[in-house]
Order: sequence, then structure tokens, then C-alpha cells
Amino acid sequence: MSANRENTLHDLRIDVSALPDITQPEMDFLDSSFFQTRDSTQARPQLPTPASLFEEYGDCGADVITIKELNLAIKTDAQAYLNLEEAQTLWAIRKVFPNGDVPVPELFGWRKYGDRVFIYMSLVPGETLREVWQSLNEDDKASLQNRLKEIIGTLRKLKQSPEIIGSARRGPLQDRFFRIDGEKGPLSSIKQFNDWLFAIATRQDPQPGKEIQGLDHPDMYRDVLPDEGNIYFTHGDLTLVNIMVSGSPGTYVITGIIDWEQAGWYPDYWEYCRILLGV
Repeated sequence: MSANRENTLHDLRIDVSALPDITQPEMDFLDSSFFQTRDSTQARPQLPTPASLFEEYGDCGADVITIKELNLAIKTDAQAYLNLEEAQTLWAIRKVFPNGDVPVPELFGWRKYGDRVFIYMSLVPGETLREVWQSLNEDDKASLQNRLKEIIGTLRKLKQSPEIIGSARRGPLQDRFFRIDGEKGPLSSIKQFNDWLFAIATRQDPQPGKEIQGLDHPDMYRDVLPDEGNIYFTHGDLTLVNIMVSGSPGTYVITGIIDWEQAGWYPDYWEYCRILLGV
């Protein structure tokens, strides 16, 4: 990496004001590769409509539909479970890291259809790391580990001011652990995050101004959660199924990191904990 490019990675920020407006029922990113045609006489390509997807694939459920001939992956689920913050995150990361330092799918658009959401993105080539894990030799594993370390390190160069714990747009937490009926943030400090984490783990409903019971109880392990540290932009679900690789023994490379629906700003220890949870 050149010195100039290295310097540009030291003060990288997500411009929240420039993020796509996820209140819109549909959005096409016409500057994305899906909509680019080589022949100016051709009609502009169109994303498959939700109605056509239902007709062809039936009840999609919580699923990812892949259409290889269009280089297209369509993630869909009920709006209660699939938030368009994931689309914002994909868009933002591609803008901040246009050279692929953090490889993510290219966002093509989205649709809201009834109670469902459809996110259209590029199809990342290869297989999941879980699918090929047994065929990897030690050199493959070491190489992929080093590359993943680079990706996480680059992602952690993102800055924010003032610091909060929340989504890419500085909104509510997207981690599934926090998908409760009560307040979801954003939170102002690591201590507040840890207190809320403790409250949810002990079946309490954390609310601003509401006292959380048992924080100082010696058997509750609240004291093992560090209240000081750094807040980093975090994938939040960096398991083997969300790391795409391609190649053969001795040549495997990471082609992309997928499934960013839980991403956001979290304490530095959170990525590690979420990886352990998914192993």
C-alpha cells in the first residue's frame, strides 16, 4: 500500500448526511454496475420486482435468492427482521473503501413490498468459508487469517464524532441480541452498553432512567465487562458462513464479507464475542 493511500485511511468517516434515505419504499442505485450497459441503444436493466420473485420462487421466507446470470443476490425477509440499515452499511463501506480494502457486495437497490423488504446486491463469487474449511491446509488457514485481520483492521480505521454505540447511521443498535421491545439506543458509552447487555441477559427491560437491578451482585459477573476501551465499527456476525472465499488448496482468497445486518459501532470486545457465539 502506498504512503499516500495509507494516510487516507487514518481519518475515514461515514457521512451520515449522505446515506441513502431508507424511508423510501424503493431505491435504485443507477451508478452501480447492474444498471450500466455497454450499448447505449439498449434499455436500462431493471431489477426483478418482488411480485415476479414471488411468482417464480413462491414464499421466499427469510432467504437469499441468487440469480447468477444477472450477478444478483436478493436478500429478503419481513421488515420486522430485515432492516434497511444493512443496505446503508453496504453503500457506506463501498464509498469509504472503493478499492475493496473491505470487500462487500455492491448495493443495487431495495424494495419494500407489503410487510417485506428486498435488498438487491451483487453476487459475491465463491463459497462460504464453512463449506471449504475441511479442505484447507494450514497455509490456507494462515493466509486467510492474515487477510481477515487486515480487513478488520481496516474497518476499525473508521472514525466517528462524537462517539456513540449504534448503527451506521448513528441510530438504534442492530445486533439481534438487542432486538427487544424496549429502547435500543443509540447508547452514549461502553458502560451504558454493558449495563444494558447485563439487563437483557437477566431478563430486565432497560429503559432510560430505569434502575437496573443486580449490577453489583458478585455472582452476576457484571464486573468482567470492561467499561473503558475503544468503540469500533463492527460487522457483528463474522462467522464462517459470512466469509466468502474462492480458489483451490494453496490459493484460497477472501472474495467478500456478507450479511452486514447487525453491523454498527460497538465496544472493541464485541466482534470477538460475536465470533465465538457463532462458532
